[in-house]
Amino acid sequence: ENTIFIFMTDNGTAEGIPWGNLDDSKWQGFNAGMRGKKGTQYDGGHRVPFFIRWPAGNIGGGRDVLPLAAHIDVLPTLLELCGLKPKLPNPIDGRSLVPLLRGGEADWPQRTLFVHVQREEIPPKWSRSAIMTDRWRLVDGEALFDMLADPGQQDDVGKAFPEVVGRLRAEYERWWSSLTPAFGRFGRIVIGADAANPTELTCHDWHSEEPVPWDQGHIRRDMWVNGYWMVDIAEAGEYEFTLRRQPRQAGFPLQATSARIQLGDANASTDVAEDARQATLTLKVPAGPARMQTWLRNEAAGKTRGAFFVEAKRLR
Repeated sequence: ENTIFIFMTDNGTAEGIPWGNLDDSKWQGFNAGMRGKKGTQYDGGHRVPFFIRWPAGNIGGGRDVLPLAAHIDVLPTLLELCGLKPKLPNPIDGRSLVPLLRGGEADWPQRTLFVHVQREEIPPKWSRSAIMTDRWRLVDGEALFDMLADPGQQDDVGKAFPEVVGRLRAEYERWWSSLTPAFGRFGRIVIGADAANPTELTCHDWHSEEPVPWDQGHIRRDMWVNGYWMVDIAEAGEYEFTLRRQPRQAGFPLQATSARIQLGDANASTDVAEDARQATLTLKVPAGPARMQTWLRNEAAGKTRGAFFVEAKRLR
């Protein structure tokens, strides 16, 4: 009764087209008539449900809330519902949805929101983007769709509404300018903190010019690639690093003859037994931000890859 319960999904349909080798007549997928699927800049790629229930707070079911909202609104909504006013280092991007939940749609101001579908280290401007209002979608800065008349996003009406295209492009430019100062910064992974010791790192968080393994299919293919982590060492001291090719629970052999790690200016290396499932190295490192990279060398193959899974533990 006194728990705020929210149900969402993380993207649009992943099944908006026939899947795998199934015949078209057997499975067409479902995306409620929207264009696109997961990974696209159309509504079918990113529009999701947001169901919320909190009986003790007089938030129940049976009502549709129609104005445009986004994931950035969840944090300010929960802060207001819980009566919290934390000191935050930066302004919150989103807007509390509490007025909408309390029935105040008539007073809800118009707003413009932005979606980017990106995997690049520095996102290219306009690439796979959508500028959204309650009525309009400007896709990739060029194609304009009237969502009230054409929710399936089939007819580009940009030539009929050039002033709308110009206004939305200008709003995008202002939004993009607010992002660019952060493009040279890193979201660092903290290691050695009391709240998370040891810390598990995976290749999904690599920075690299090579293809980054980001799902288990890539791991199973044993890609010969490497990358580095940007970390923040919570406390100076001696750290133990355990390098693996697969998660610890899988127990796969390391398939390496030597292992090496570099964290900031500190280095360590070791030979690896043929049947070893992991390699453990220790380093003494100072506190603060650092770059961390690993190498698993296989002499027979004449190749080197990074350790896909690393466990970092502060010893003392």
